[in-house]
Amino acid sequence: MAWIARGQDDNGYVQETPNGQTPSVPALATHRGELWCLWSDPSGGLYYAIGDNNTFGTRLPFPDKGIPVMAGLLGMLHAIIIRETGDMVHYVFDNVNQTWISPSVLDRESGFSSGTTPALVAFHNKLFFVYIQESKLFYSSWTLNPRDETAEWKPPQEVSGISQVGGIPALFVLNGTLHVICESANESRDILGFAYASLEDVWNSCEDVSEGKAASGVSATSYGDSAFLAFQENGPNDTSHVIYISEYKDGKWLPQEAVAGQASANPPQLSILNGRINCIFNSNDETKDLKWYSRSLLDFSLSTWMSDIPDDTLLSNITLPGTHDSCAESNIPFVRTQYLSITKQLEAGLRFLDLRVRVHSDGQLYMYHGGIPINYPMYLKFDKVMNEVFTFFQKNSKTPTETVLISINNDDTSGKEPPDIFYNAIKTHIEATPLYEDGSPRWITARETVTLGEARGKGVLLRRYQPDQALPPSRRMGIDLSGWLNNNPDFILETPDGVTVNLQDKWQYSEVIPLAELVKSKFGFVSNLLEKAAAGQPDHWFLNFMSAVGDPVEKGEIAESRWIAVGAHSNIIGKFVQGMNPTVRKEFKWGVKKRYGVVAMDYPELPKDSDLISWLIGTNM
Repeated sequence: MAWIARGQDDNGYVQETPNGQTPSVPALATHRGELWCLWSDPSGGLYYAIGDNNTFGTRLPFPDKGIPVMAGLLGMLHAIIIRETGDMVHYVFDNVNQTWISPSVLDRESGFSSGTTPALVAFHNKLFFVYIQESKLFYSSWTLNPRDETAEWKPPQEVSGISQVGGIPALFVLNGTLHVICESANESRDILGFAYASLEDVWNSCEDVSEGKAASGVSATSYGDSAFLAFQENGPNDTSHVIYISEYKDGKWLPQEAVAGQASANPPQLSILNGRINCIFNSNDETKDLKWYSRSLLDFSLSTWMSDIPDDTLLSNITLPGTHDSCAESNIPFVRTQYLSITKQLEAGLRFLDLRVRVHSDGQLYMYHGGIPINYPMYLKFDKVMNEVFTFFQKNSKTPTETVLISINNDDTSGKEPPDIFYNAIKTHIEATPLYEDGSPRWITARETVTLGEARGKGVLLRRYQPDQALPPSRRMGIDLSGWLNNNPDFILETPDGVTVNLQDKWQYSEVIPLAELVKSKFGFVSNLLEKAAAGQPDHWFLNFMSAVGDPVEKGEIAESRWIAVGAHSNIIGKFVQGMNPTVRKEFKWGVKKRYGVVAMDYPELPKDSDLISWLIGTNM
């Protein structure tokens, strides 16, 4: 697919002139479903802007000066600034207060100093940092302890086998291995590649992940089974600076491609958001304006992928990626199951929402997780969540193409209130939801499975809560999942209306179990239902939850849901254990154009190079 100019106009400017001018390399990262850019302006001040795959917002001042680099790690955005003195300062973005905090100066006496642009990436729940000092490449890592959230930087070490390097280095992950690439400091300016051996904590030469020659440095990123390398052409006297991209796929480099004939003054930077690869660079002219081009890596758009599925397709006959405890974007670790807001989840292609709701004494509905309100002390209203869904439907087209399954459960399990209180509160809310301008409803509350054509632009109710017993079954709302058997690895539910629902939501591991064994056990349950869904009847539903927790904390090696989803370092076996997200993506034997049902996940956008969401969607195509 062609590279397309993004940003302010067809010329692809990140900011209006002169707000986006920079004499040096910008920093680029994705964080919680958004694209972030950080750069130094001609006066030396640092600015950052936040955007999506189309536009950036107005620039904001950064509280330091120097050469920037950024990376997201487990829902937190990190920046390292190399000051004019050579000192390195580590910042973290506070998502609650929307500001950069906790500046800490890395120990210069240990070797943390440089005068050129470094590289930073998240890998195995660590930050890996590489930088050049006196023509040698050094690295360090910042390790987050999954038990107490403490972290520290390791003393820097030289990367094995490298003595003379130049330009700008880059870090990326390919097939579960961390790589660093850089430019040789001799006249050839070949791009050199090295792979990290985690257990030995060393770098080994790796020629198969280097490609081409670089004029002044490289940038790289990864997505699924591919890696992408960006560099400037090593033209006559190094003045052409035309930008080229190479993709490493299936064990080889594909032919290089120019980025719409663009040239840059400094090495371009890459980042991938929702299946689009973004390339940002300063223009190779006097203005040095930040310019922005991107192209899709997919044959479909994650925000409108349902437009490619025929109207007469039963909703039960679609692979639908979704989230578990979808609203639990909490700052409380044991409550949190997501980093993406509802809007960002929908933009990323997720089409199943697992909502846990409570009704208050005033009749209002609020979002909860395990008895704890979301966004406490502010609380999050159910109608705000649904407004995000309905707004998303109309964002890309006046004729919506998408639908979202809305699974609602009563978070209050105390039994103090009769079921009709909660049932009627939801019913009242749905009936009060305004109609579309053409008079059509925003909800589908049918008790039987409908087609995608009927459901486009609507929320489809899956009712996990008990009904009002005074109502006959024929008058009750939604597909009836009130017979859901909690914490069960393989359960078939027959609704009163004859709908067959296959469920897997084994989530509680209360026995003493290492993380590796927990993931192995859970993967077995998930795989079992994926296989059944692929072979099952089109009108049968398959709801498959990848989430789990160790309960209580002291009886599991790692209890928190994000470590089970993404992976963590095991104290028992002494190495990194990959979580459910990469395990399901890499280890399950996927078929071609198969239906796998609803797959509900924690942190589905993680780890950083994950393409799990688009992979699931692609099984429909």
